[in-house]
Amino acid sequence: MDRDPIELVKAQIRGGADVIQLREKEMSKRERLELGLKIRELTRDSGVIFIVNDDLDLALILDADGLHLGQEDIPIRYARSFMKERLIGVSTHSEGEVRQALDEGADYIGFGPVFQTTTKDAPDPVVGIEMLERLRGLAIPYVAIGGIKEENLRQVVDAGCRRVAIISDILLAEDIEAKCKRLKTLLTETG
Repeated sequence: MDRDPIELVKAQIRGGADVIQLREKEMSKRERLELGLKIRELTRDSGVIFIVNDDLDLALILDADGLHLGQEDIPIRYARSFMKERLIGVSTHSEGEVRQALDEGADYIGFGPVFQTTTKDAPDPVVGIEMLERLRGLAIPYVAIGGIKEENLRQVVDAGCRRVAIISDILLAEDIEAKCKRLKTLLTETG
């Protein structure tokens, strides 16, 4: 199933995605730039937030709305000196990493994996719903990541989380737009 990434992004936007993250790890930097330019145009035209994963240079070149960093990436303070008022998020996998991200000035965190995931080759240990529940009332927005699907989204919502990053369940759907609409409804019907 080889689908055009731009058509995938368009379908996600039509389906109600609030944020699109450029997270292509298998492409060359030039290919990511070319794809990113097209995605940036789509997100700007539709008012959707555009985040670049792990690549400060590319985020700046594309005039992205934000940069998402992993635990092994550059520290927030260095990214902030270039990204100024733009969003900077950090992937976290424990309460200690959450505290560190808060102390360093992250605008939001990704927390997980909440469930077993197949998206990463060497995923971090599953944190589970109980750990996600502990983030209620966090001073900054948090996004549940890892293994989230339509079938388990209710558990995430019941844990108090209203922001999720979903990859496989969306990209493997036959009708991506319809899938995004269903996910959005599940997120907002109790939020």
